[in-house]
Amino acid sequence: MSIYDDIEKIKQQIEKEDEVPLKIALFGQPGAGKSSIINKLFGEQVAKTGASTDVTVDADFIPYEGLLLVDLPGYGTSKFPPNEWMSRFDPKDFDLFLCVFSGKFHDADTAFFKELKEEGRVCLFVRNMADQLWEDGKTLEELEQNIRDDVEKQVGSKEKVYFTSCRNATGFDVLQEAITQSLKPAQREKYTRYAKAYTMDHLEAKKEECKKLVVRYAAIAAANGINPIPGVDVSVDFSVMLKLFSDIRKSYGLNDEKISKLEGAMLPLAKKVLDYATREGVALLLKRFAAKTAMKSTAKFVPIVGQIAAASAGYAMTYTAGNHFLNDCHELAAEVLKKELT
Repeated sequence: MSIYDDIEKIKQQIEKEDEVPLKIALFGQPGAGKSSIINKLFGEQVAKTGASTDVTVDADFIPYEGLLLVDLPGYGTSKFPPNEWMSRFDPKDFDLFLCVFSGKFHDADTAFFKELKEEGRVCLFVRNMADQLWEDGKTLEELEQNIRDDVEKQVGSKEKVYFTSCRNATGFDVLQEAITQSLKPAQREKYTRYAKAYTMDHLEAKKEECKKLVVRYAAIAAANGINPIPGVDVSVDFSVMLKLFSDIRKSYGLNDEKISKLEGAMLPLAKKVLDYATREGVALLLKRFAAKTAMKSTAKFVPIVGQIAAASAGYAMTYTAGNHFLNDCHELAAEVLKKELT
């Protein structure tokens, strides 16, 4: 087996991951803030807010970076009786369900949850608008316990309830962890990469997943080898490297708009991240690591493997450059998160 056979396997693996999206469905009362929950989970305006799908005839399908988020219409309504609902939206088509509510738990949500339980599907209960919980003479802990008791009474089993506030961005660190742990390993990797980090632990997990991307894309870029690096006798595929850098930035939520708002001590690092995410920046970064990686690899492998030497040298360079860009993005995202947490 040659290095090119290995590269073909990597390409097929990436294509397969892209073809099968992670599907997360949200259901619950109108006005409970399902769209706002989606936006908080991913740190940007992924879903339109203010419009309810609970009384419409179709679900709202929202594709996002290898995920498919679905705002489901109301279950058990006049337009969607239970049998018709279940035939159109098969629970087996979804990987995870979030039941979102902001007031008293509804009978329709109870009925749907019991259907999901019979199908063996995982459902997390999210009590949104937790910042509005208040009752004279009762503590917040007592009010939250009352909600848990009400859910247990309704659904007939003890279920964990996650309290969130989109206004204050609270509770999402715990919810993100619960979602991650509820997914299968391959799905967990994808969700970790693209979901917004609310804790440093999540940010570190995100970095580990991005390291895997660097390995895959560096191998492909080196094997394709179509763009000569100025002053270096090695070629790589710049388009693959640009895709890698773009994926890393998306994983950390570092779009141009967010980076442009950074100031103070973060500016130099922000400029580096922007500069390296261009074709010219990729070439400059690769050339920067050429002397100590490409030459060393060539000296070691040319007498033995001959034709594969170029791919080996290219891999060493692209792998090193990719990890350098990843470290810069991680450092910048960590500073942004620290600022958010304070």
